[in-house]
Amino acid sequence: MRGRHGHDRGSRRCGCIIAVRNPPNAYRITGPKEPMTRRHQRNKWFMPFCRRLDMEYPSGIRHIIFNCATPISDGQIQVVQLLFRNDSEVDCSTQELIDWDAAIIAEDRDMLESTDPDAIVDMGRKIEMHMPSDRPGMIMRKRLLDLLRQHGEEEQPRTYQA
Repeated sequence: MRGRHGHDRGSRRCGCIIAVRNPPNAYRITGPKEPMTRRHQRNKWFMPFCRRLDMEYPSGIRHIIFNCATPISDGQIQVVQLLFRNDSEVDCSTQELIDWDAAIIAEDRDMLESTDPDAIVDMGRKIEMHMPSDRPGMIMRKRLLDLLRQHGEEEQPRTYQA
């Protein structure tokens, strides 16, 4: 895996080239017809709640997904997602992409819906343990806490009663 990290105003970006499984139902989405392919994946996070995911395959197919997870209450978010692509409707129909994405969301639903919405932002409270793969999330939390503090705010964690 090869990665690159960079910073610019109000965002964090990183990218890597990864080997991914490429089952037959993905061939029209990715381009190649082999069981494994490579994906050049670039992520860019925009504070506080938006992300741009850019995926490019050796076939030249490129999908750019922009999603925004906006809090709508203390315990809920609303996710809006847009997909930009450089292939044609003949290459892969919009409905195929919608169905592909729906399957991915279904796989992730249990994990996402079981995640505590009171995620720790201030890691200075030392409630969690971390490992190297947590680094991007830790950077995002630090920057979000810095943004709150720039506006005179502090994290408002849930209070637990014994």
